[in-house]
Amino acid sequence: MPRSFSAAPRRETLLYKNQTLNYTLVFRSRRTIGFAVRPDGSVHVSAPAGISAEWVAQQVLKRADWILKHQATFASRPVPAPSRRFEAGSTQYYQGQPYRLRFDTASRATVSLAGDELVLATPTAPTPAQTEALLHAWYARQAKAHFADSLERVWPRFAEFNLTRPTLFVRAMRTRWGSCTPRSARIRLSPELVRARPECLDYVLLHECCHLLVGDHSKAFYDLQTRLMPDWEQWKAELNALPK
Repeated sequence: MPRSFSAAPRRETLLYKNQTLNYTLVFRSRRTIGFAVRPDGSVHVSAPAGISAEWVAQQVLKRADWILKHQATFASRPVPAPSRRFEAGSTQYYQGQPYRLRFDTASRATVSLAGDELVLATPTAPTPAQTEALLHAWYARQAKAHFADSLERVWPRFAEFNLTRPTLFVRAMRTRWGSCTPRSARIRLSPELVRARPECLDYVLLHECCHLLVGDHSKAFYDLQTRLMPDWEQWKAELNALPK
């Protein structure tokens, strides 16, 4: 088997339409040139061994618009929310406010607020997985009252449509904040919503109520949502920025 060739990567810079275009070039045992734009915006070029860097630069300039388009796409994507942690001293959220997690000892598991702390008391020290489960259960117990309050704030906006008032359910969901069954006017909301500010909860509930009128996510749906809550994008962004 012949040995493969791969030179050390080298950094290259070009000027294209008054923009600096940086890329990493590596020569390999291959027949064609390859381009890749990674999610962090970095550009990587793999070129056949034996050709000149000047020739590669010409090919990069030919693909410059394609490269810049992909960099812009990645740059426009929202920054992923940080991951949640469940050790002592970690930050937990309730109604949009940050609380420091403190562990305590008690004969049975309880969760309570004390000043700027969220206190989890258990008979023995919980694991991170047990802590997560206990906090999720606590959020679920708080959710029903918060969801009812949110409906009181949101539902008057739908008065003109003479709709059947929806029934709300607390439902754990992995990939969404809420769901709606228009035929039965049932709306399910994630208990994790109580971690966010009430305005974020109102946005999700209003979104699901809009599905009572428009079942899909068409332009008509978003036109309705924007008319009833013009600043919904602000609350969506804040909600999605919560640690997952």
